[in-house]
Amino acid sequence: MKNLFTLMKARPSHSQAFTIIELLIVIAIMALLTGIIMTSLTGSKAKSRDTKRISDLGQIQLAIELYFDRCKEYPATLIGTLTGINNGCPSGISLATYTSVIPKPPVSAGQTDYAYTPLSTPSNPSDYILHATLELPNEVIKDTPSTLGPPCSNDPAQKQYCLGPK
Repeated sequence: MKNLFTLMKARPSHSQAFTIIELLIVIAIMALLTGIIMTSLTGSKAKSRDTKRISDLGQIQLAIELYFDRCKEYPATLIGTLTGINNGCPSGISLATYTSVIPKPPVSAGQTDYAYTPLSTPSNPSDYILHATLELPNEVIKDTPSTLGPPCSNDPAQKQYCLGPK
């Protein structure tokens, strides 16, 4: 028993605690790692927003094509056909028949709506362009038909993504 007490007294008490320098070094390393992780996530967030834009345009295009299949013309606008204007379609058929809401793009690029442009007379639209501006250059832009005209091109550096009739 006496030996145990002697061993406890012989041990210095300050060797069991961290020094302030050690704590500051650990905090600095954690801050550095957090900064690296946050920087790498910024690119991932931009890619996910671009993926959402491309997916939304695909959904809008599908609704427009279903509308065309039934009405034999493309809608003059997205908003009017969604609220019930049927542009000569059978009664009760509107773009709202095929989609309940037109998706909104993520707000990071400053775009508030997806661009829809009918490419013929408003009374008989037979062609259109759906357009979105992406945040990052993307390989999917190479699939954009450059025949649609401005602002669509196959140049990934321009970050313009367009869809036309199938």
